[in-house]
Amino acid sequence: MPRRPKNTKPSAPELLSGLGEAILDAMPVGIYVVDRAMRVVAWNAKREEGAIGKPRARVLGKPLRDVLTEGGYLATEPVVRQVFESGEAYEQMSETPGSRLFSIARLPVKRNGAVTHVLARFDDVTEQRALEMRVIANDRLAFLGQLVAGVAHEIAEPLSGIAGCAEALYELADRAGKKPAARREAKKFRELIKGEVARCERLVRTLMQSSRPGRSDVSDLKAEAEIVTRLVERHPAFARVKVVSRIPEKLLAGIDPDSLRQVLIALATNAARAMSGSGTLTLHGGKSHGRIVLDVVDSGPGVPPLIRPRIFEPFFTTDAATGAGLGLAIARSLVRGRGGDLVLRPSHKGAAFRVVLRRARKDSGGEP
Repeated sequence: MPRRPKNTKPSAPELLSGLGEAILDAMPVGIYVVDRAMRVVAWNAKREEGAIGKPRARVLGKPLRDVLTEGGYLATEPVVRQVFESGEAYEQMSETPGSRLFSIARLPVKRNGAVTHVLARFDDVTEQRALEMRVIANDRLAFLGQLVAGVAHEIAEPLSGIAGCAEALYELADRAGKKPAARREAKKFRELIKGEVARCERLVRTLMQSSRPGRSDVSDLKAEAEIVTRLVERHPAFARVKVVSRIPEKLLAGIDPDSLRQVLIALATNAARAMSGSGTLTLHGGKSHGRIVLDVVDSGPGVPPLIRPRIFEPFFTTDAATGAGLGLAIARSLVRGRGGDLVLRPSHKGAAFRVVLRRARKDSGGEP
């Protein structure tokens, strides 16, 4: 076998030849690797398949710009540059016009501590997502059962209080007649009864709203956000909270207005409490991969890592004095019940919740 002259670099096809190339070909996901010059140095067998697949011999050693579509390159190039500069992986979800859903990751490849290449991985998760949606549907039924049990437990306490107050009122009325002090005491018990009955009504109304869609399945995000802003601005928790709305006009989502308002109020109230009544709450709206997205971002301390897995659990709360722990749980149930999702996104500062919704049938234009 002839030796390569000194000080000459191996060609791109040779760079990952042999075992390394065989390993990449054995992977069940599409993979390619680029160097710092943005040239393709590896292209596995899975990337040769499908509608956007290309033969390996036609892409190895070529600039990534010549391999991807113009739109694909414009979206990919800044991300790859970022991975080269930061040395950190970048992951995202992407939906193709044919409604295939891909999990995409760009991973840094390091030698002697320096990033020399970026590996791009593409995994078709369409079937996995469909299975998740079926699990979500079953999870919603289980959640409602759990919620019914929880509400029944919660109602038991105020009903017990009501019974005690009613008995006290009866005894006061029977014993004291029209004495002023007794009347004041009776009025105090009457207010307690009214408050406990109102609490029962709120719990029952919340349960009913979480399990039944509203009469309309179309909401204008900007209009509903403005209504919610007016509703919360006089709340004491929002005394020093600035609400900033960055939602475009005519952004229509497939969810009834009542449910959307309840979701926004739950997220806004949660944010205000997290910021201790002082900070900025920002609402970002837009379209992404055929969905309507609404980001609710606050300037608070963020969600501690230890409780992140539990924040959507019914009756889980870090502030038992002001919350029952149902707000986020019901908000997610409402959104999932209408084909969307509510997730906590990674954030360097504060908490960032994303509401993902179906596009309303009236909203047929825009991004595919």
